[in-house]
Amino acid sequence: MAVTDVAEPFDMSLAAISKHLTILSRAGLIVQEKRGRVKWCKLQPDAMRAASVWMQGFGQFEPVNLDAFERFLEVELDSQATSDPTAD
Repeated sequence: MAVTDVAEPFDMSLAAISKHLTILSRAGLIVQEKRGRVKWCKLQPDAMRAASVWMQGFGQFEPVNLDAFERFLEVELDSQATSDPTAD
């Protein structure tokens, strides 16, 4: 899908959608390709399957609050970066 098509159903700016897609791309869940002036996104089914299996493991204990999980990861990554000055 074109990035604009991905963004259409969401009440977010195109810049915000692009940031989300960049993260998904870095995680290997999608691949982005530029054709002319249009940026296209393609799901990586194997990576999505692996991510789904991984997230289902959390469901056996309690429902996953992805917003809380994101905040947890941000805190963990920030604390790792401050404790290791050589980390990127």
